Order: sequence, then C-alpha cells, then structure tokens
Amino acid sequence: MFENDASLSFRLTLESPYSFKCQRCGACCNNKRLSLSPAERARLAEFFRITDEVFTREYLDPESGEVKVGKNGDCGFLGPFGCRVHPARPQVCRLFPLGILRDEEGREFFGIMPLHPDCVGLLGTDGTVEEDLKAQGVSAE
Repeated sequence: MFENDASLSFRLTLESPYSFKCQRCGACCNNKRLSLSPAERARLAEFFRITDEVFTREYLDPESGEVKVGKNGDCGFLGPFGCRVHPARPQVCRLFPLGILRDEEGREFFGIMPLHPDCVGLLGTDGTVEEDLKAQGVSAE
C-alpha cells in the first residue's frame, strides 16, 4: 500500500490517494508531548465549559505548557472509553497519522507518521489527503 520510505518523505499532496479509518483504539494517545495553540486552548476550555485559566491549571503542565499526561504516559484527555475531547481535539490529533511540512512558498506536503505497533487504524487509498482533511475538520491552505 504505502512504501516505508514514502511515509516520512513528505511526498503526498492534497491530491494524493490516502485514507485512514481511526478505530479509536487510543494507541496513538500515549507517550506524546502535545502543545496547544491559543485557539485550541480556547476551543477546549469552551468544550469543558470552563475558563481559560481553569483549563490551563487543570489540563496543562505548569512548566512546559503541554497537555498533562498520566502516570502511564497517556494523554490527559484520554478516558476509559477513548478521547474525552474528540469533537474539540487538537489539529495534530485530527491529522494523525498525517504530518505537514510547508516550504518557503507556503506549499504543503504531507507524510505518514509511523503508527504505534498496537494501532488498529486502517490506512488505505480510497480517498485523497484533501478529502481526509475536510472530514477531520482541518482546513487545507
């Protein structure tokens, strides 16, 4: 399906054949450092119906500013039944397993990040990168 060397080469474009069907197994929600943009923080605070100050105190590490993780390395938003913030999840989570690189002229190129060995998500080619971005609520520039 996808060649290993193509995964991290960022040769995919918006028109490239691509699909990923997340099975919400939570395998990708472990041992990651997750920084949030101001807009993501505001969206998540609104999702929890709390102020930005309360969100920051409850969910972000005071030293790094990253999303807190549990003792086992799980994302602080991961609950017993999966992602507790899935409708408001950060862009990096919406993109997974895609990564984006932008060149000096602002053109975007995409690559497939390595999947966790326990990931049960399904990579395929029955769509395009652009269709996947739209389905995940990520606007392509």
